[in-house]
Amino acid sequence: MKRLTPLFALLFGALWLSACAPSAGRGPSWPGLAADSERAYLADGQFIYAVRLRDGTKVWQYPEKGGAATFYSNPLLTPDGQLLAGSAGNDHALYSLDAASGKERWPAPFRGAADRWIAAPLVVGNLIYAPNNDGTLYVLDLSNGKLIWSLPISHSLWATPVTNGKLLFLASLDHFLYAVDPQARKIIWKRDLGGALPASPALSADGSTLYAGAFTRQMYAVHAEDGTIRWTAATHDWVWATPTLDDGIVYAADLSGYVYALDASDGKNRWPEIQPDGAITASLLARGENLLAATEAGTLIAFNRAGEKVWDVNVGGKIYASIVDAGEQILVSPLNADFLMAALNPEGQILWKFTGK
Repeated sequence: MKRLTPLFALLFGALWLSACAPSAGRGPSWPGLAADSERAYLADGQFIYAVRLRDGTKVWQYPEKGGAATFYSNPLLTPDGQLLAGSAGNDHALYSLDAASGKERWPAPFRGAADRWIAAPLVVGNLIYAPNNDGTLYVLDLSNGKLIWSLPISHSLWATPVTNGKLLFLASLDHFLYAVDPQARKIIWKRDLGGALPASPALSADGSTLYAGAFTRQMYAVHAEDGTIRWTAATHDWVWATPTLDDGIVYAADLSGYVYALDASDGKNRWPEIQPDGAITASLLARGENLLAATEAGTLIAFNRAGEKVWDVNVGGKIYASIVDAGEQILVSPLNADFLMAALNPEGQILWKFTGK
């Protein structure tokens, strides 16, 4: 598995060692992206940027000058206009910013965690469910960031929780998938999947089944009610990203760059063997008739639903971060490129590049 060495050097070295102290310039790990109808939001190293989608112009950056915070996880947009972002720096803070202006919304950031924030939180109603690298799930008041309750889960929670409206589901690097009852504030089941789970599972539309990849060369379908395994499907390599569930198909990719279209009912692969030009750590993006994949080689590829390539474009650098659908635009943020973020049209043509200025 030749791809594992650079990937692990990048992620584990960056987040476990370099994140302990602030550094100038772009951060050592891949960035986080989000977007609304007007702006893209890029969490990258010491800064969060808001960028106008129309032309790639910077609207604001937070903070004005770099400090103790280091941002990598995807910022989370809330229905009331907040942008939530956790720091992977030595401040261990979870911030709330006004999405329009970049100003802090809470009286103070939440600083009650013992370690850095790798995962984006989940917001349900007026509650924030925020997993921390210290292995604890923190539940905060959305309006002010105050702690309501917390629950020790395991260690090294790097994935955003998902919910079916009854239970919360958390993936952990300790190999377990956990189900938490937020009313009872306790774990009701856990399932050992045999390898680290760095990303969130995908949840079926009816909330009955979780689809997860792991560092075991396997994909899993798990009953949400009790954690029993419905099916497994072999992959060539470890699966890093959250699977993409669309129209009864579970789309996934692995660290050797293979792409899979698994039937949600039985795990059978519907596509021929497909391997683009590099490792894939970003979730695949289902967009209209196409499925988009981004590779470590810096290539964005569009497949049709039969697994046939429609177009590809090399944007430069190495793409590890999520691809974001921003309406008429597709957003990517490569590492080792001469820009921080690029917007493409649905045909793969680059519309603008953002350099941070």
